[in-house]
Amino acid sequence: MARALLFDGYVDEPACFGVPPYISPYVRYVFGAFAEEGWEVEYITCDQWRKQPRTDLWRSADAVCVISGMTVPGRYRGGVPLSLDMLRKLTALPREGVLFLGGPIKAGYALRGGENARLLQELSVDCICMGDPEATIAHFARTGEIDPSLTRSYENLFPWACAGAALLPRHPSYPWVMVEMELSRGCDRCDGRCSFCTEGSGISYEERPLEHVIEEARALNRWGAKAFRFGRCANILAYGGSFTASGGRRPSPEILQTLYREFRQVCPGLEILHTDNANPASIVSFPDAAAEAIAAIAANNTEGDVLSLGLESLSERVRGANNLKVDEEGALLAVRIVNEAGGYRKRPRGLPSLLPGLNFLVGLAEERDEDLEPNQRFLRRLLDSAYAVRRINIRKVMVFPGTKLSELLRHSPSRIHERAFRRWKEWVRTEVDPLMLMRVAPQGTILRNVRIEERLGHVGFGRSLGSYPLLVGIVCDDVKPDDVLDVAVCDWGGRSLTAVPYPLDIERCSRSSLSALPGLGKARVSRILEARPVGAIRNLTMLLDDPRVAEALFPYFLEK
Repeated sequence: MARALLFDGYVDEPACFGVPPYISPYVRYVFGAFAEEGWEVEYITCDQWRKQPRTDLWRSADAVCVISGMTVPGRYRGGVPLSLDMLRKLTALPREGVLFLGGPIKAGYALRGGENARLLQELSVDCICMGDPEATIAHFARTGEIDPSLTRSYENLFPWACAGAALLPRHPSYPWVMVEMELSRGCDRCDGRCSFCTEGSGISYEERPLEHVIEEARALNRWGAKAFRFGRCANILAYGGSFTASGGRRPSPEILQTLYREFRQVCPGLEILHTDNANPASIVSFPDAAAEAIAAIAANNTEGDVLSLGLESLSERVRGANNLKVDEEGALLAVRIVNEAGGYRKRPRGLPSLLPGLNFLVGLAEERDEDLEPNQRFLRRLLDSAYAVRRINIRKVMVFPGTKLSELLRHSPSRIHERAFRRWKEWVRTEVDPLMLMRVAPQGTILRNVRIEERLGHVGFGRSLGSYPLLVGIVCDDVKPDDVLDVAVCDWGGRSLTAVPYPLDIERCSRSSLSALPGLGKARVSRILEARPVGAIRNLTMLLDDPRVAEALFPYFLEK
């Protein structure tokens, strides 16, 4: 039997994420393509390789396929993406088989924002898959021929996607894995792409048949998948929508309702169902249909979901030069509609069902320091409103060959000074983020299934599975990495929360946990500890000198 090595170097695109605990469609599809042709496949991630290089597998495999590529900058906690230096060392290793390189890296390599992508001609690779790696791999596995330009249709993809579900238990994070699901690819915009866009480059917009999505979900569920995100699509509000006379694509609440309901039916043990990208212009152009579509998503998802809105820049000059999506008033309308349709809480003290996430980019054509002011003005208006945003991403753009931006910057470069950029970003992190966190997760909010990632002193830091999960510092003496627990929010930092295990046992909880609760200083904590056994939680009212402080603590404790 022919043997392949599938090397996961992780991917991060505007419409696809594959850094642990996420698993991308790319590696699942390639695994499925090999498996459908009867190949035996070994799977390894770049993090596993760093700990234990498997040069024996690399050398002896009949084919090695490396999947990698970052087209948006990010900071990663679950894993470290494949670096160019590591890739060079890998490609120089002795091997007997054919080496394929696929994924978004085909557009070039970049790891940080503000960089121009580097081309990869110097690498010792037999085939850089310029089409779809799964199509090239399937053809090679069947015929032995190498064709880097092959692409696939969704009909071709269907068996590979279902067979690729078997990869899931091999992921090092399993069962703590978030499955990135594909709904569409390409850009649905009819008025041209944003200048920096790589998503629509070289392919037309196409949607995956709903029944194919459901069958892949069924297969993934059989292999233990419990957490999913519709992240592999540039605009979920376009899925199943209809083109209008104006050229826009009207959202279809009915199709999205069907998608979510059928998805839940074939995944009865589902724990997380989130989404990612939406074009704010779809909301502005079709506010009523978009509101219904967002309401359908919010009714069928799981709480804590994020609808990422690519605002990029709200400067009229920058917007015009880079063909961006909405102006300041449009951005406000989009935020308002998402809040009104999805910002409610499905359970008492839970997270909002669906809130907007905001994406800003710096480094676009014709940009000047003063072009940051409209962004700041917009956020001030949000602070003065009652609306919440789940998170704000501020990134420096990565510039890839072949994009419109790479041409524009030759004649109209960005002239944002680093000092102005840092000042604007710091303002957002200190003045906007904490208030938005308070709105999203007020004191007493219960976060379910937080997994501890590391421990520092009395604090364990962790996250739940989900789309852009909140970082939580859990004050407790006995939590350790990989513990999973429910927590209740006590306080807020710039981009993180402070919490305690939920519910606390008043008779056994540690001094450090008590000290983290709102309104408790050293004296009050000592009074509680000395009074143990406290008995009924209501007895706190007699122990503390302020009944209001005591009553605010009741929701944190196990009632006896």
